[in-house]
Amino acid sequence: MSALRNRERRFLIVAGGIAAIILGYAYGVEPLVARYRQVQELITARQQMLTRQQRLLARRDRYQQEKVALEAEIAERRARLLPGDKPPLAASELQKLVKSVAQESGVEVRSERILPPGERGGYTEVPVEVTLSGPIRAVASLLYRLEAVPVLLAVTDAKLRVVSVEAPRELSVALSMTGYIASGPSTGPPPNQPEPPRRPGA
Repeated sequence: MSALRNRERRFLIVAGGIAAIILGYAYGVEPLVARYRQVQELITARQQMLTRQQRLLARRDRYQQEKVALEAEIAERRARLLPGDKPPLAASELQKLVKSVAQESGVEVRSERILPPGERGGYTEVPVEVTLSGPIRAVASLLYRLEAVPVLLAVTDAKLRVVSVEAPRELSVALSMTGYIASGPSTGPPPNQPEPPRRPGA
């Protein structure tokens, strides 16, 4: 009987130890492992979120730089618009500019004509047509000076002819030119200046 009781006691001790190990694993190790996994998953998710935020921040900085550059370009081109907020006033300013450049170049203005305005991307085109005459070198100087005027000016058409056979170096020039004024809110710069006509002798 004593031997049986000893075996039963050892059995109970071993069973109790196994039960303690199982309970310790179930209530101690498994929660720790689960918690560790949750922490690792949370760390991974936070790292991914941080990476996305860094990308968004870098993209925002790039967009901000592009915005600043675009605003500077718009401001620079707006500064080159014709004075005046109405086409007739702007056309008059354009005519004055052409007369001034013609006088500096030694070219005579024979006639002037204001053409109908047009709309182009939030801007109003203000076209004029002038007829000039002068020596070839003076006409070439005129065209060169028109390229350097402070306003955005497009020479859209140029017709040159000799004034007379007796004076082959005297030219008559019909120029169609367009300037621009703002006609409403615009998110972009005024149209680019078209390629100017080639100067005589160029």
